[in-house]
Amino acid sequence: MQRLLSIATAVVALLIAGASNAAEPEPPILTIAGEVSHPNRGALDPFHDAFLSHKDKTFAKAFVFTRSVLAALPQTKISTNVKGWPGKVELEGPRLLDALTAAGVATDATIVATALDSYNVELTPEERAAHDWILAINANGAPLSIGGRGPVWLIHGTDGKAVSQEEEATWVWALYLIEVK
Repeated sequence: MQRLLSIATAVVALLIAGASNAAEPEPPILTIAGEVSHPNRGALDPFHDAFLSHKDKTFAKAFVFTRSVLAALPQTKISTNVKGWPGKVELEGPRLLDALTAAGVATDATIVATALDSYNVELTPEERAAHDWILAINANGAPLSIGGRGPVWLIHGTDGKAVSQEEEATWVWALYLIEVK
């Protein structure tokens, strides 16, 4: 049943991504590049992908998500807290696993999640399985934005319990790229 749900999630995401040929298409906010078996875009174009090119990124194929496509995936709500924060934060977004499945990423792949400032975290399959990671697009009911911790924040829940700053260091905010090895 879980496998069927994952496949259905991937099909929905692909259909939504393919339907982005509206008069004013929504721009992508997250790219999954590298070893993807369901790409919805081709190779990096140095002119049109200037930021990625500036960061010396390159790929032959990728799967891109707009905010709407991420919001159309099944949403998960989590709460988290870090020592020193003013309090608990409620986050919402699709599960990382669902986004990786939509892109056709193998379950045994290692990923590198990179933020706009080039901060990155490598996650092995075992590290991904240890937590229920989400791609948060909303915090406390409001959309995440650039300049805050958005537009996408790779994070896992802590059931509202405060965690250490070392644990927080595994969370990638201002996420724009996931590279699959």
